[in-house]
Amino acid sequence: MIIDAHAHMMTAGMFKGMGVKPPKDFPQRMADSMQHTVEDNTKAWLEAMDRLGIEKTVFMSIAPLNEEFSSFINSSDRLIGFARSNPTLPDAIDVLKKELKMGMKGVKLYATSGEFNVGAKEAWPFYEFCEKNRIPITIHFGVTIGGKCDLYTGNPIHLSKVLSDFPDIRFSIAHFGAGFFREALMLKYKVENLYIESSGTNNWLPHQDNFLTLKDVFKKSIDVFGTQHMIFGTDTRIFPDGYREHILRQQQDILKELKLKDSEIEDIMYNNANTFLGQ
Repeated sequence: MIIDAHAHMMTAGMFKGMGVKPPKDFPQRMADSMQHTVEDNTKAWLEAMDRLGIEKTVFMSIAPLNEEFSSFINSSDRLIGFARSNPTLPDAIDVLKKELKMGMKGVKLYATSGEFNVGAKEAWPFYEFCEKNRIPITIHFGVTIGGKCDLYTGNPIHLSKVLSDFPDIRFSIAHFGAGFFREALMLKYKVENLYIESSGTNNWLPHQDNFLTLKDVFKKSIDVFGTQHMIFGTDTRIFPDGYREHILRQQQDILKELKLKDSEIEDIMYNNANTFLGQ
């Protein structure tokens, strides 16, 4: 059984809802891919999931309070939505309450956008709300293909005090920290509420001051986080290239090469995501 814990769905309306203009070098094929409807996305995703044996997929919203995204995740109980939030804004909790009514099951913080620091005290009421309501939080630290990338706010170290002050919130660091792998490992020291997640091409690896392979990253993550705090994901957007089956197969092959037990592989590919989601 498989749960893909990190994916995206984007339409032209959702991109417009972000309130940003496409960069000058925005690929035309990416612009074309956003012309697909919500119905197109639902059909393509469920067909891919059926073919590959994926029970559920978690989708990260790119725009707040988006009706198209809400319609998409509510079209099937196999599609799970995470709201995009800025926890430092005065209305962050009110917006999240609306998102929850629209069907969201968790929160995505895009820390590397530079808009906020996850460790800012202004975010504490938001975390208190999430802890009280058992809302899981996934965070994108490190590099990004997005228009803005601030590696200061994108440093996972800012999460250190948050983890200790809110031990009942389940946090997940996406993409192995996307370049801040060392810092992500350090954060796990003496905390039980932190997961690491494997999604993406992991194209940050060539920018490290070491010669780690993706297999090395998996092994070290398992050494530090254990097999019960690691979560599988692909960071797929179904259009224009279809499901990232090559990432699924690559990661499955690595787990087998590491000679993990079948039960440990099932934890990484399925059980841990369910635990993280509170299901």
